[in-house]
Amino acid sequence: MFFPLRRGASCPDRRGGSRPQVPRGRRAGLPPPHVCSLAQGAYWAMLGQRRDQAIVPLGRSGSGKTATCQQALEHLVGFAGSVDGRLSAEKIRAMFTVLRAFGSVSGGHPGGSTRFSMIASLDFGASGRVAAAHLQTLLLESVRVAQQPEGESNFLVFSQMLAGLDLDLRTELFLHQMAESNAFGMGFWTKAEEKQKAAAAFTQLQAAMATLGILASEQKAIWRVLAAIYHLGAAGACKVGRKQFMRFEWANQAAAVLGCDYEELSGAVFKHHLRHIIEQVTSGRGPKMTGVECVEGIASGLYEELFGVIVSLINRSLTSDHLAVASISVVDTAGFQNPRHQKKERAATFEELCHNYVHERLRALFYERTFVSTLDRFKEENIKVHFELPEECPAPTVAAVDRNAMQWRVPVGAAAEEARGLFWLLDEEAQVEGSSESVVLDRLCAAFGQKGPDSAGEGPAAVRRCEQAGQMELNHQLGRDPVRYDLSGWLRKARPNLSAQNAGRLLQQSHREEVRSLFLPRSQLPVPCRSLSGLDVRSAQALRRIGCVRKTFASSFAAVRGRSVCAQIKLQADALVSVIRRAQVHFVHRLVPRADVAGPEGRHPPPSEAAAGPGDLLVDVPVLRAQLAGAQVLDALRLHRTGYPDHMGFPQFRRQFQVLAPLFVKNLPSASEGIDEGKVTGRPEAGALAGKGGRAAKSSRSSGGRY
Repeated sequence: MFFPLRRGASCPDRRGGSRPQVPRGRRAGLPPPHVCSLAQGAYWAMLGQRRDQAIVPLGRSGSGKTATCQQALEHLVGFAGSVDGRLSAEKIRAMFTVLRAFGSVSGGHPGGSTRFSMIASLDFGASGRVAAAHLQTLLLESVRVAQQPEGESNFLVFSQMLAGLDLDLRTELFLHQMAESNAFGMGFWTKAEEKQKAAAAFTQLQAAMATLGILASEQKAIWRVLAAIYHLGAAGACKVGRKQFMRFEWANQAAAVLGCDYEELSGAVFKHHLRHIIEQVTSGRGPKMTGVECVEGIASGLYEELFGVIVSLINRSLTSDHLAVASISVVDTAGFQNPRHQKKERAATFEELCHNYVHERLRALFYERTFVSTLDRFKEENIKVHFELPEECPAPTVAAVDRNAMQWRVPVGAAAEEARGLFWLLDEEAQVEGSSESVVLDRLCAAFGQKGPDSAGEGPAAVRRCEQAGQMELNHQLGRDPVRYDLSGWLRKARPNLSAQNAGRLLQQSHREEVRSLFLPRSQLPVPCRSLSGLDVRSAQALRRIGCVRKTFASSFAAVRGRSVCAQIKLQADALVSVIRRAQVHFVHRLVPRADVAGPEGRHPPPSEAAAGPGDLLVDVPVLRAQLAGAQVLDALRLHRTGYPDHMGFPQFRRQFQVLAPLFVKNLPSASEGIDEGKVTGRPEAGALAGKGGRAAKSSRSSGGRY
């Protein structure tokens, strides 16, 4: 478990003063020792087992998960080396610079917070060198372009571009004169220092894009889409009367920047396809979209298409034709979100629920791999261990969000709809005319608001109705860190936005050659897979890795629910977990030593003001206890000490030690045919091995996780 420190801060000592950040004997600029150990452990496990590895950091938002992923990738590239020198640590840093600009926001934490999930993989050849890399992203919070919670910003790239563009390009994109007001909150800085920092960050962004081989024409097309989104925010929409732009001159500039006519832009935003209009009139499903929702939808759709192109350009720079035998992936998610951590009084939003849901899914995977699978393996091998399976698990919280009635047995006398989770309740009520969020809350509390006879554990209920109208509390982190959510407007967010679906067609039919050529390849992707990025790859290892993703989205369920917003979120989380399941997972628990005390502008006090004395450790014990209990770190350590944490299967044992018994190996089938370990366990020479403290597995340098 790692404790993050702010950049430039030194580790305090119990006796007062501070000790240096860099240990003795190490050069400055290298990754921290624990990150090096983590990366090298995964690397040696991959070489010894010829099995894919995955590094999955878990923890609160702002705990340093992205920094851990970047440092691990840089260390692996520098430690193992590249086959042809195509991939370097400089490209890894450039990749994270671009992703930080297009996928991070500022406000709650210093340095920005990630608002998407990614899987960055390094493919290794038979020699142990890096052959290629691949990036895959999902769960992008694209609605952030038009809607930002109080105290948080838009994506960083907008402020960087508006502050750092040169005069000629600014004039060409109609950005030489800023709008007095913008519906998306762009183009405003409270201090001159913020604008200077944004301009410097834009220079670094351009240098990083050049390092990744992104051409000048491609960069210009990217700035055009960003400028069009800014102009759409300045144009706005009429809130009463006919659905149209409020300021036509800004809408004309948005159309000119995108390379289309004003009629084409207005039709894509407000006049949707005739078939959809007929469906709305005949079925009478819910209220019609407002003009503001149409403008917000086209803006979020444009940014989602742009983000997918950015990922494709990064993959173009990282891929190669060299053969690979295994890979090491790092998984970076948005982390656990709770406004209470930043001393904010507001309730959490729908987008924060989606990020917390993904975090709970990863917690459930940790519970399964650490406790369930380990105890099942002990039972199969007839090994007695004095350890009981923890009763508390993330399953009730996950079920309250995504449980489907078709997958669960309903108690006798209970209604079928009571078994559905929040996602499916929103999906159903969004199609009912006259429904409201209070109906969703009533149905959810009726199903999960009280412990049923078949509920596991003795903990509190997963959902609790709050005193505030239309708000609920969901028990995250095993109930140690509940989050209050405000359901206002969630039914509208659960409905598909037709304007967002027209964004791709608008870009692919642009009159600008640089824009059309950049976005036209995305037309080949299936409609349900548009929310994911990084599927357009050609290497064999990457194709095997994303095969489960395509299988998830190509299922019959995905085909039926292709236009459901909640189903898209559920499928993306399923795809993320399915990719991780294929590998041996190394979990990393990032712990925050104390709660952030942020001011009204998101500023954090210096350590000298936050600490009572120079020798204090700046540790909030209740906050630390809640994280340890919610992550079940102590239970995992107890099982690690009581049981047999390391094990070696027969195929791996044979591959490493068959040279010691050549006569015995002749009587066994070939290693490539696959041996049933259950049939071999009866033989003393070939039984499944388990050693106290890892006696059988020390030679393989493998480990199942990091705590």
